[in-house]
Amino acid sequence: MTAGRVLGLLLLALAGLAIWSAQSLEVPFAADPLGPRAFPTAVALIMAACGALLLLPRGAAFEWPERLAAPPLLVVVMAGYALLLVPLGFLVATLLLASGVALLFGARPLAALVTGLITSAALWGLFDRVLDLPLPKGFLGI
Repeated sequence: MTAGRVLGLLLLALAGLAIWSAQSLEVPFAADPLGPRAFPTAVALIMAACGALLLLPRGAAFEWPERLAAPPLLVVVMAGYALLLVPLGFLVATLLLASGVALLFGARPLAALVTGLITSAALWGLFDRVLDLPLPKGFLGI
């Protein structure tokens, strides 16, 4: 049995445990029509789907990327995002993160910039407008 299949079985078991545990969540007041069980159950179902996918047979074995510096640079980009999120604000920091990740994956600069713009705007719309979550405004004030 490969490591991927062992991980798939572990994810399935963990998902089952999470679903079972989520069903015991209760809140004395009903502020949300779905209740406290919906989100952990949804996350556990996604985890179970990922675990099931790991159990399926795959094609060729893993090959190391051509750009060996990409994984450590990805960590640097994400750390920079965490440090710059408050001073620059969500829109600008997310634009830089998405553009940087796209560049690390081999995108051309213009395509990386477009990816960053679309990702930043879409996530801002989702988090700020749809979910009404407070996001760092930064120097732009939005």
